Amino acid sequence: MRSSLLLILVALTGCQSCAHQQHPDKQEAVTKKTDVKVDLPAVPDPWANTPAGNADDPPSLAERHKYAEAACPAVKAPYFYAVEKNGKVNHLLGTRHISVPLAKFPKEVTDAIGSAKLAVFEVAPDDTTGIDAPKISIKNALGPEQWKHYTELVGATAAETMEEATPAEAMIWLIAMYEDIGAMLDTEIQHTVQAAKIPTMGLETSAFQDGLLEKLLDVRMLKAEVAHTKDRAELAKESKEDLGEYCAGSDDQPGMDDDTRKNLLDAGYTKAEIDSIDDQMVYARNADWIPKLEKLFDKGDVFVAVGADHLIGDRGVVSLLTKRGFIVKRVPRN
Repeated sequence: MRSSLLLILVALTGCQSCAHQQHPDKQEAVTKKTDVKVDLPAVPDPWANTPAGNADDPPSLAERHKYAEAACPAVKAPYFYAVEKNGKVNHLLGTRHISVPLAKFPKEVTDAIGSAKLAVFEVAPDDTTGIDAPKISIKNALGPEQWKHYTELVGATAAETMEEATPAEAMIWLIAMYEDIGAMLDTEIQHTVQAAKIPTMGLETSAFQDGLLEKLLDVRMLKAEVAHTKDRAELAKESKEDLGEYCAGSDDQPGMDDDTRKNLLDAGYTKAEIDSIDDQMVYARNADWIPKLEKLFDKGDVFVAVGADHLIGDRGVVSLLTKRGFIVKRVPRN
């Protein structure tokens, strides 16, 4: 996944530099247990009355929503799995943390959420252990030439906002420019299960994720991203392609893709450093989750939602669970 970096950034930061809007539509969760609809509170419509800005501003919220709708009208083949062992059935959903609302998923997914006795996420919804990364002068860190290019990419208004920020925040402004920030799938699922009074828990802490973010996604990574981003058209194309692949369920390459790895090599990273980033961000976390999931799955009716990148490949959660004796089957849409 080219945008695995984007998805990890959004997951680990909670999209701090995004607008924090929820999807405009009131969401409903249907639970098998009670056979009643649970309405989540209505939220303001972020697509309405979007004010006009400067000519070089990033796409508006309405435009981002339109791009996402065109790239992914529906999630036709979700990264959704039934996990069975000793007569106990559980479910895994690989999410795209941004640009995909729950309403686009087939009924099998919403049914599994509604019938769950426990919902598990990368980080528990009520986890308050996060740490604040120090803000720096992004303008000074990038230097005159790269700051000029960054400003060309994100627009003068956004660049001004990012003059004092964390490197991760500055990267999100850049690589999430064509993402629908009103659709945060993990957050929506969390709200759904909380409204249905389904217990929740996390596989790791917010503090752990924040520490990992601060360690790996630094000024050096930001410089590499700016240097290898030609223009907005490139950003739009990459977001469209990655979103389309997710919704079609066709991506089977975990971690950074070949283009991203090449860009980092060109920026001075060694192969060992790139492998280490993938290992720390994806594979080591997968391995850490397996004994936790194994214990939880003994109870049955557990619904797990984690980034799709964590499920695929030889070192993904699906493969690791299979090696532990679980029968893991991808659930097709009827």
